[in-house]
Amino acid sequence: MNLVKSRLSPRKNSETLPSQRKRRHAPNAHLSQGARIIGSVQFGEGTHIGPNAVLYGPLKVGKGTYIGPNCVIGFPALNEIKNFIHSNGGEKKATVIGENCVVRSGTTIYSNVTIADDVAFGHNVTVRENVTIGNGTKLGTNVVVDGSTSIGRHVSIQTGVYICTHSTIEDSVFLGPCCVFTNDKFVVQKPFKLLGPTVKKGASIGANALLFPGVTVGEGAVVGAQAMVKAEVAPRTIVVGIPAKKLGNVPNDWRSSLLEN
Repeated sequence: MNLVKSRLSPRKNSETLPSQRKRRHAPNAHLSQGARIIGSVQFGEGTHIGPNAVLYGPLKVGKGTYIGPNCVIGFPALNEIKNFIHSNGGEKKATVIGENCVVRSGTTIYSNVTIADDVAFGHNVTVRENVTIGNGTKLGTNVVVDGSTSIGRHVSIQTGVYICTHSTIEDSVFLGPCCVFTNDKFVVQKPFKLLGPTVKKGASIGANALLFPGVTVGEGAVVGAQAMVKAEVAPRTIVVGIPAKKLGNVPNDWRSSLLEN
């Protein structure tokens, strides 16, 4: 991929908003051809922005971070879009991406998202507004993280996972491919306060598992592949089946490899 050093001036066809001229570049920050900056964006040293990426300020990108082709970073939330359009940039909450992150092609990250250091994204990931992601977490291709969600440190989120709004995922959790979080007990048939699942530290969720609204998977627990979790899972237990039932306790010599020493 050909990366060219930014000339610190916007392309002619993108100079429509006064806010586009507010930017700061550290030494050795590179912008590829076709990348566009809208608003106030601060780059750390050695950042690389791929072809045709679009970056909306206010945005801070930490040193050594790579943002791939066709990414959209800092996209306005729904309640910000009208103000953004009619106020020549408008007020919009900031997005922060830490140091040494990898954001692969096609990823969209909304406003008011805070991403810590050493986080890696697969291709075509979507992260909605009001989300935090901790150090060293990995999100696989086609993952969707909906808004108002907290994701801890060293979490491994595999391909195709869907995480609904108002979910909490603690440190060192493993989420297997295509598992699904849900937050509406009555699927819009009656009023219900949306509440996503909580997955505690060091727990593992198998491929294609389904977590019901508001359930808690306890610390170090294991949920089997395709399990349907309708009730709380106690710490360090194994559950399987539809609906999920206890199979046994997690053996004493089992410990998630994602846990920090």
